[in-house]
Amino acid sequence: MKVGPRFSDISRATGIPVSTVRYILLKRLPKLGLSVRASINYGALGLQRYLVEFKSDNPPQYISGILDLMGEYTYLDYYTYSMTEKKFLTIFAIPPKYENSLLDFMQILKSTGLIKDVEVKKLTYMKILPFMTECFDFSKGVWLQDWIHRPRNRDVSETPECSNPNPKMDEVDLRILAELQERVIPIKYNQLARRLNMSRQTISKHFKHALRFVNLFSVIWFPFMYPELVVSPLLIKTTYKDEARKIIINIPFTYAEMKSGEDYFAFLWVPSIGLYTSIKLLTNSVKVEEWHFQDLEYSGKFSLQFQLYKDGSWMNPFEEITRKFLEIIQKQKKNVGRFSNSLGFI
Repeated sequence: MKVGPRFSDISRATGIPVSTVRYILLKRLPKLGLSVRASINYGALGLQRYLVEFKSDNPPQYISGILDLMGEYTYLDYYTYSMTEKKFLTIFAIPPKYENSLLDFMQILKSTGLIKDVEVKKLTYMKILPFMTECFDFSKGVWLQDWIHRPRNRDVSETPECSNPNPKMDEVDLRILAELQERVIPIKYNQLARRLNMSRQTISKHFKHALRFVNLFSVIWFPFMYPELVVSPLLIKTTYKDEARKIIINIPFTYAEMKSGEDYFAFLWVPSIGLYTSIKLLTNSVKVEEWHFQDLEYSGKFSLQFQLYKDGSWMNPFEEITRKFLEIIQKQKKNVGRFSNSLGFI
């Protein structure tokens, strides 16, 4: 997480032979359900994140299909459906100057009857937390059951994610970052060049600069086979307090956090065998205001939308998207199903 998943860098930092590092990263970690992704500083890219919550009288699969399209064209970064609260929670990462455009867009969707009870909050920050290695059994690929009795001190500073009005980057940097959000093992210039249809020289020239926008290379534990039988995806909301945050981030299953004003949110991948213990700890130690058990079928995470960055600035797609959405909604009002990705959005 500190130096990134470059075999040689890890070998130098740990003294472990490169061949062993390669075997662990390419073979062992994936088998244990561990994946590595780049956690990006969106503020450094000139983007501000917003939490948008809403309900809908339409089936969640219908709204999920629309959100999948928005993840390609409207700066949507993440969405999930709360089975307990019966609402969607979405996160947009947009240039601050387009805030009113986002608000207008959500109001138009509301006026069509597609969504209701819309609430928009500017996020102070949102970050992925370092993986708590001391509570994980790497021989079996499971969390230690006695984690609650082990000394834990995940101390992560709270740094506001301020939007940089003049980010120093270009489209190549953004494409590299988007690729690193999808996969980072192994990082080889030749492979990146083939995937991005660029020369190795171009990748080599831009790669180190792109890394400046990476907060850390996050490690996430998420079983690939039948995850709904193994983990419970949980999002909780509480009033922000230092002591409450410290308790929450020292639950090893907490993998991300975000803050908006006095509201504090935490994302957890709780293993089924640890669900009772986690809920009991939270109930006894923190005043949880909302429990969101997420529906994995109606959730999505998107990489950077580099296609919205042209000629040195971020585009405003909301006017065109609004027109397209109104046309599509009119055509498909009677079709309760997922939208096709071949609708020719932009």
